[in-house]
Amino acid sequence: MTLSHPSSVTLPIHAVLADIRSAFNEQSQLILEAPTGAGKSTALPLAMLAWPEINGKILMLEPRRVAARNVAQFIAKQLGQSVGQDVGYRVRGDTKVSQHTRLEIVTEGILTRMIQHDPELTGVAVIIFDEIHERHLPTDLGLALALEVQQSLRDDLTIIAMSATLSGLPLSNLMPDARQISSQGRSFDVQHQYQPCPAQQSWLMHMARVINDTVNDASLAEYQLGSVLAFLPGKGEINKLARLLNERLDSTWLICPLYGDLSPAEQDRAIGLTEPGKRKIVLATNVAESSLTIEGITIVIDSGYRREASFNPKTGVTRLGLRRISQASAVQRSGRAGRLASGYCVRLWSKEEHGRLRKVDEPEISLSELTSMALDCASWGAKTFTELSLLTSPPAIHEQVAWQLLQQLALTDPQRKLTTLGHQAYALGCHPRLAHMLLKAKQVASDQSRPQLCVLACILAGIIEARGLPKKGADIHHYLTEALRGQINQQVRQWQLSLAVSGQLQDAISQASTRDISYLLALAYPDRIAKARGQDGFLLSNGTGVVIAADDSLAHEPWLVVADFQETQGRNAGQVYLAARLDERSFEDELSDLVTRQVQGGWDEAKGRFFAEKHTKIGQIIIKVDTGITPQRADITAALLEQVRVKGLTILNRDAALIQLQYRVELARYYAPEHDWPCLTDTHLMATLADWLGPYIEQVNSLAALAKVDAYGLVKNRLSWQQQTLLDQLVPTHWPMATGTRAPIRYQMPLDANGDFYHSDAEQGRALLSVRLQEALGLAQSPSILHGKMIVTMELLSPAQRPLAVTADLASFWQGPYAEVKKEMRGRYPRHLWPDDPVNTVATKFTKKKTPGL
Repeated sequence: MTLSHPSSVTLPIHAVLADIRSAFNEQSQLILEAPTGAGKSTALPLAMLAWPEINGKILMLEPRRVAARNVAQFIAKQLGQSVGQDVGYRVRGDTKVSQHTRLEIVTEGILTRMIQHDPELTGVAVIIFDEIHERHLPTDLGLALALEVQQSLRDDLTIIAMSATLSGLPLSNLMPDARQISSQGRSFDVQHQYQPCPAQQSWLMHMARVINDTVNDASLAEYQLGSVLAFLPGKGEINKLARLLNERLDSTWLICPLYGDLSPAEQDRAIGLTEPGKRKIVLATNVAESSLTIEGITIVIDSGYRREASFNPKTGVTRLGLRRISQASAVQRSGRAGRLASGYCVRLWSKEEHGRLRKVDEPEISLSELTSMALDCASWGAKTFTELSLLTSPPAIHEQVAWQLLQQLALTDPQRKLTTLGHQAYALGCHPRLAHMLLKAKQVASDQSRPQLCVLACILAGIIEARGLPKKGADIHHYLTEALRGQINQQVRQWQLSLAVSGQLQDAISQASTRDISYLLALAYPDRIAKARGQDGFLLSNGTGVVIAADDSLAHEPWLVVADFQETQGRNAGQVYLAARLDERSFEDELSDLVTRQVQGGWDEAKGRFFAEKHTKIGQIIIKVDTGITPQRADITAALLEQVRVKGLTILNRDAALIQLQYRVELARYYAPEHDWPCLTDTHLMATLADWLGPYIEQVNSLAALAKVDAYGLVKNRLSWQQQTLLDQLVPTHWPMATGTRAPIRYQMPLDANGDFYHSDAEQGRALLSVRLQEALGLAQSPSILHGKMIVTMELLSPAQRPLAVTADLASFWQGPYAEVKKEMRGRYPRHLWPDDPVNTVATKFTKKKTPGL
């Protein structure tokens, strides 16, 4: 059909529409840089609907649900239509499309699901990635999958990546052949003021005062015709500031929160025009930074904070903390004041601090928990994230933790392929932990004819995923009735439908036992079973410490299962927000699969003997210890190796010869690496104890016997026979003198704080040859080793074996300092040779009387 577009204001993007259309017909990949206000999110897709060469659907990704709905509504309005006709949207929990929809605005995770369901993206002609500079994790993944689809299955698919800025964005690495087009932005001048919070004052109170002063300042009249947009880090701060402002401002002001958890109606109230006679102050998270046009904004008040989530791989939980925004984010925020006319922006930090802010924000993939992404990866058939064309590689430890959890939940096998349960979990579309709980609950409910157990699992999953729960303490049992209403109820019923499980929620709630709840939570969080540890809160089975409010009903329970806890800045232990009591008897029944039993051997320092114990454990929590077990040979060997790890190599017979061997090999590795020398540093030897020491202590039963082990011989045998022979040639232990003496060479190396060698400073090592001066006579130059790459330092000794001089340049010594040595030594050792011409004198190890020719 032919679309009739209404006339509209000319936007900067209109100036490059012809170039975009031309490139569209020639290229399958486009990169569009268009600053805020250019019209890329609205005018471009609107224009593309009229291009007859696009034979298929256009998908445009928006990072946030509120933006996706807003953009779809705006474009549909331009067409004189309602949403769901030519223009529709898909966000989680809300879809408005029809069979006639040609432009779908979707959130990022929706695209990934569409590609996984239909890798050929049947009927889709164009994918537009909007606001890609925000670097959300689902955007990075969606782009990687789309590029692979384009390359392997759909060469007719067009991919357009749109960003407010390309600075620091490695798009050209992934799309080297893409056509790049730049558009101007549309914005008016914005005046910036810096008003940092005074010391000892709450920044939120300071922000309330600044907003009040700004809207009542007569000198700012030219900016006060519009509305105010204030940026805050999160929902909690927004609600507190709303209360503070309501106390200060009169009824002509509308205080409108704007964050992701609000209903569409509440979001529309914040975004739309205000009623006559009213002015509006929008209190928003960074959801309002880009994509979203809020009507009538002329003043921006920026707290300068964002709430940043950072995954801690050691605890398996995401830590929330306040952090300063980047300079790029500050530019985006202040630009919202200049969309319609000249604007005014107050930044609640100093100009000097602004210069120290990060240039751009870190991508989410560097900070996030990656379990869901790993499940996506496995579903796609990839075994590592490196197989995907990602803009940024995630931290290796984050990826490792994600794969480990999937295997622990039996969603992937050791080869990282999806199991049958894994395929079912991916189809559910929730976090893998919750998917595992739901599917296992369904299986147990069927096996035991207890359908209400699966309904209860759906309820628990809904509560765990919900945002903005009322405060009823940490016991999740207190929140079960929340599933009877609102969005939680809708989600619970959706899972019932997906699992084909019927049953009344009220019945499941009334019949729910604490044991059932804790069992279900343990299916999702086997690593968060918690044991009380006195005044220090609880220890989780993953080794993490957590605390719970002292007045909470769960505070004095011996065992818990923790469903939700968070780590925050300035706290040593995570704070528990949702948990359930756990009956220890479950470890012998429904949770027995989580219990491990292992015999551990060790050395009892106090009793001076080896011992063995059988530990019954849940993760890192010891449930029971059985003593009096006779240590097995493997236990004794393991205990001996552990003693070496704890006390270091000094517990062995580590003599000077071994240390010299280590130094010599390290010099050979540096100066003659072509011979593939093994690493013999302390760190490497400690890391490989089981390889070089373990097999040779099978008959050792005490620390005294361990101290007699021939450590030098064992370490030397890490070298092949050929390498040992070559080492003696290149880095000898002695130097043959003309007198027949084999003068010893001591090697010295610079060490770091751990006692290891500095590889980059190996040239600072030295070989020190100690010999009496008379035996060095006749030597014109200092000896060299390692094929002449290293000069041997001479330590010249007196007849009494006392050091006289140390030099790495023997020729210079003979010509200079030797004269003073000779003058002093002739009187002290008159019977020994102190020639005037040392270079042309034959070396001797005797006195003058015994030296032939004298």
